[in-house]
Amino acid sequence: MFKHPWLIALILLLLLSATAVGLYAAFRHYTLQATQNVKTYTATYNRPIQFSGIQSAETTQSFYYDARMGSIHDWYSAEGKMIKKDQPLFEYYNKILEQQLTAVRKHLNTLDSHQHRQNFLNMHTYLEQEYDRIQLGLRTQVFSMSEGIVHIIDKHPSKKNQLFAQIHSSKRIIKAYISETELKQLKLNQSVEIKTKTTEQFKGKILSISHYPDVTKSETNKSYYEVQISTNGVIPVGTHFQITIPTHLIALPKDVLYDKNAILIKRNEQMVKRIIKYHEKSGMVIISEGLLPGEKVIAQPKNFTLN
Repeated sequence: MFKHPWLIALILLLLLSATAVGLYAAFRHYTLQATQNVKTYTATYNRPIQFSGIQSAETTQSFYYDARMGSIHDWYSAEGKMIKKDQPLFEYYNKILEQQLTAVRKHLNTLDSHQHRQNFLNMHTYLEQEYDRIQLGLRTQVFSMSEGIVHIIDKHPSKKNQLFAQIHSSKRIIKAYISETELKQLKLNQSVEIKTKTTEQFKGKILSISHYPDVTKSETNKSYYEVQISTNGVIPVGTHFQITIPTHLIALPKDVLYDKNAILIKRNEQMVKRIIKYHEKSGMVIISEGLLPGEKVIAQPKNFTLN
């Protein structure tokens, strides 16, 4: 019937190919238009946590003047010197007790010279015991409870409860106080960026986070917790720092959730499902894993169906 069946087959093949190309182009146009018009959020890290800290000794033993012990009579160490644990630092001398000893000694001398001293043996024994008791409190040595460097604030303090000396451990740390609202974002061994007022910069790690608020730092409606951070030990005690902790958290509206633990990413005009780790806060999802800064996150992804 047909002289050239191969020609008809070729024509049919060309028609089918043209139809397929047309359908693909139409679908491609629709897909591109759909992905181009969809609302997206650009992922960015939350603002870093920033707070101040101060170079400090890891441990400090402080000494406050106790007038009941007398006055500071002798020092066994000097400013800036290293002192070992259980080594004497200074000595109280109680002049009031010295006067009492003198009075007791006079009474004893009187009894010793009395012609009827045998009648006062009980009194004599009591006074001797009293003399020994008073003499024990005449001089009181105070010892170091730890090894460190001596800092003498006042060699001869006179005010009640006056801070007059300290022993600072050789190891240095940065002490800082962070509010309760930021506490959950900190963890042990977390890396921090440290900057001095002279623009010197270095990195440190969080060594400890107090479980209890500092009563001297806390306010009426906000508590502050002590945080200890590793530091450069050659920097002088008292140096202030600006401390920065990158959060690596990304906050997005809750409508980005595709299902319980996934979102859709727009990449090369395609929609890609991404598994994430997050927690919810104030209508937002705070993403800690599964998303990078700069990526486009599709809003209301449940309106779309992945092939």
